[in-house]
Amino acid sequence: MTYTKVNISSFTIVREMIVMVKIMLDPGHDINTPGKRAPDGSMREFEFNKATALHVADILTQYNGVEVFFSHDLNDAIDTSLDARAALANRLQVNCLISIHANAGASSARGIETYIYLNTPTSTDNLARMIHDHTINITGMNNRGVKRADFAILRETNMDALLMECGFMTNNEDLALLKSDEYRRRCAQGIVNGLAQFYGLTKLKPSVVYEAHIENIGWQGPKRNGETAGTTGQSLRLEALTVRLENTDAQLVMEGHVENKGWTTVRTNGEIFGTIGQGLRLEAIKINSDQLSVLYRVHVQNIGWTDWKKNGEVAGTTGQALRIEAVEIKLG
Repeated sequence: MTYTKVNISSFTIVREMIVMVKIMLDPGHDINTPGKRAPDGSMREFEFNKATALHVADILTQYNGVEVFFSHDLNDAIDTSLDARAALANRLQVNCLISIHANAGASSARGIETYIYLNTPTSTDNLARMIHDHTINITGMNNRGVKRADFAILRETNMDALLMECGFMTNNEDLALLKSDEYRRRCAQGIVNGLAQFYGLTKLKPSVVYEAHIENIGWQGPKRNGETAGTTGQSLRLEALTVRLENTDAQLVMEGHVENKGWTTVRTNGEIFGTIGQGLRLEAIKINSDQLSVLYRVHVQNIGWTDWKKNGEVAGTTGQALRIEAVEIKLG
């Protein structure tokens, strides 16, 4: 996955295939918008809106054919006008816009409600109901329904557009949820589930990416899905390794057996195990995942390639003073 723009005002994710769906996320307001905060001052609305939108964007990286934009610079303390947000969506010709908010009202009011414009095509109503229903199902919140309103962000945009109020800052129970990252992630997942249903989105295949730190060479560069990281026939030790998964929520746990040190502490996605700058060889590795089958083998000094290992089995040797020279990792 590559990012053609890594500025949050126009955050673009380019897929392995032609983009089919353009989605604009509109985190409502900005950090300093007057009055948009919990009555006790413990949360500004934009904190929820921004975090949830970022979670939506992150989850959408797991899907084919999706391009994601933000309606404004999330790091800008100036409240971008609704006209400017709508104009950007229209100019980019996105397929849909989702405006994410936290609500305010009577202290007894609770739940999620979703708004569409007064006069909208059937497609807008269908999209809103799919996203709303999925979000209600995954959060268990009070269902306040899909409603119609003359909101500028809905009126001035030329595509399917909806505005979600994901809970009430003026209710103590809702506020506690709105401040919770778990709840923000659940709202984001509900939004994505609705988008996936409406547009028929399919997930990218999970992949594994890894990089080896090699004696006299340093970091070699990322390798993927069974490619060889390291060297063979050059008598160079592999000193450290980093491994991560892409396009999946699965997690890795990894350990490395290091010369004169033994097994490292457990590492997770993208963390380094081994040593750098100490002249110590990596002698064995163990890799496991909570959801996926990860296969790996190593090229060992004087032995060559080991058999493929999986599920935390040891690849390499311990107690024989033999270096790992290369590694290959793939998903089963």
